[in-house]
Amino acid sequence: MSGATAQTPRAGLLRVLKPGLLVGGLLAAGFGLRVILGGHASDTLQEMVADGGASSVVLFMGLSTLLVAIGLPRQIPAFVGAYAFGLWTGFALAMLVQCVACAADFIWARVLARDFVARRFGGRLRRLDARLARQPFRATLVLRLMPVGSNILLNLLAGVSSVSFLAFLAGSAIGYVPQTIVFALLGSGVQVSHAYILLIGIATFAASTALGIALLRTRAVQ
Repeated sequence: MSGATAQTPRAGLLRVLKPGLLVGGLLAAGFGLRVILGGHASDTLQEMVADGGASSVVLFMGLSTLLVAIGLPRQIPAFVGAYAFGLWTGFALAMLVQCVACAADFIWARVLARDFVARRFGGRLRRLDARLARQPFRATLVLRLMPVGSNILLNLLAGVSSVSFLAFLAGSAIGYVPQTIVFALLGSGVQVSHAYILLIGIATFAASTALGIALLRTRAVQ
């Protein structure tokens, strides 16, 4: 019993720290790349993108979609995309990656793996189904705005729940926007070494988290 109670606070602490660790890790990787390449990391990547043309975009999209669909944190393609392709192109590509991966996970769970997911995550499935049943779009939006939680797990559980595909995908797409902008700003800020862009990204991340918490509390009151 003491082991179980000891693990619970650690698990909760890890969930809280996970977004900050992800931000810190990506920033460290970005700045480390600049140091290793003598400050020319962005130039090198842009040359590779220009030389690759459309194939570089297709490669980024295909690889990122696959990795996000099997569990890569969805914020990473936004950071990498903005670092390599620029802020708005990276943002657009990352949004498309996340939406396609979300749809793929949902459809796979609903069509091919319903029994497996239901057996593996039965308790969580019942709680999520109850949460999504009344207002699927809004509930999905709230969950996506929160900086904690597993993207792939939510996709799979939603796939075997009673929520409609379109409501879940629409709520996910809109809910993806704030954090995608945040990590695209961070990637772009590292690329050009503009501290103010990094600060805007961090502030936007905090604001999106606050919005998610506010919506969650409003829903709880209702």
